[in-house]
Amino acid sequence: PEAANYQKFAQPASRFALVGVFVAKYADGVRVAVTGASEGGVFRWAEAEAALTANFSPAALAGLSVDADGLIGDLHATPAYRAHLIGVLTGRAVTAAG
Repeated sequence: PEAANYQKFAQPASRFALVGVFVAKYADGVRVAVTGASEGGVFRWAEAEAALTANFSPAALAGLSVDADGLIGDLHATPAYRAHLIGVLTGRAVTAAG
């Protein structure tokens, strides 16, 4: 990749990621992978990929959100909170990747 970064929001006791986001910018587009959030495992956030391919900046994510349906809900975080973290961490990863 031309630029890449991984951000995670760690569960304090285990240090495992409640949510982790990896952003990679390639010549032909951007990939956004999310881990720790979905009942189905790792997934790609297609809407963010499209927005960041057009404009690789945190501002491109404005107005985007991940649907909380299918996200993990447990004693550490609700599905809605995990959805919020995905957006926040994606923005941080883009900023860090430059």
